[in-house]
Amino acid sequence: MRSVYADTLRWRREVNPGPVNHSSSPVSATIPEYVACEPRLLLSEMASTVAREAMRRCPGEGNLTPDQVVVCATSFEGDLALSCAGRLHSELGSTGVPFAIGQLQGASFFLALQVVSEMMASDDRMRSALIVGAERWLPPFSRQVGTLTALGDGAAAALVRRQAGPGWRVVIVNVRTPCLTFACPDVRVDETIVVEVIGQTCVQAGFKPGAIDWIVPPRINTTLACDVTAQARLLAWRIWYPEPGDIGYLCAADALAQLHVLLQSVAPTDGQRILLWATGFQGQAACAILQYCGS
Repeated sequence: MRSVYADTLRWRREVNPGPVNHSSSPVSATIPEYVACEPRLLLSEMASTVAREAMRRCPGEGNLTPDQVVVCATSFEGDLALSCAGRLHSELGSTGVPFAIGQLQGASFFLALQVVSEMMASDDRMRSALIVGAERWLPPFSRQVGTLTALGDGAAAALVRRQAGPGWRVVIVNVRTPCLTFACPDVRVDETIVVEVIGQTCVQAGFKPGAIDWIVPPRINTTLACDVTAQARLLAWRIWYPEPGDIGYLCAADALAQLHVLLQSVAPTDGQRILLWATGFQGQAACAILQYCGS
């Protein structure tokens, strides 16, 4: 632990948090204009809150215990010795060994969904999995990500079940991570790779881009999101992008939070589809298609 986190511990002792923007005031002229800032709760406390709420809202299940817990996070837990995944495993009583996916930023949730889908396909005993995304950015880490976005604090969770009846079915998930060396630390979004992954996902699902009812991009620079939509031949007027400057980019929790807000505002009919896509800041790309099954 000391070897892995020595620099972080040293930075925390030495950093002067004054110039690092962690307020909810405007950060710059870039998108988003405001960022959400959690002043009190630890990352694992935020994750625990949304995990319990997701379980409580699960229809038709009294005391459902998830078979698997997967945590997605890019930021550090306040207590570096505390495992968020381990905490949720203990609190919820899940049966599988918990694990976490990190450092893929917005693509983390998609990789978790892909892994969980493959686990369910290969193990009939696995009936449900809880995926939780949580982020809380503390000094000395800056919230500003170049001209792309600013990072907000937030958490979201989703329960994925086998044959759960009416609900959103995971049609397909694709994740691509580039091979990078330590000599290439640049913050960047590879639009070409993102467009390729979106196209690949649509082809494998057997859907034309125009057959998507809602397109949910990440809360990053809106110009970039619109450019990706156009290059992928998706219908721009079907982009669902509410108030892009309101809370900031929630990174590993972003896609889950976006999906939650969308589902609170629509009344889906059988067969309607949602396409979500995400990107990381080192060229990662991910896409998923969900389809509503009313019966």
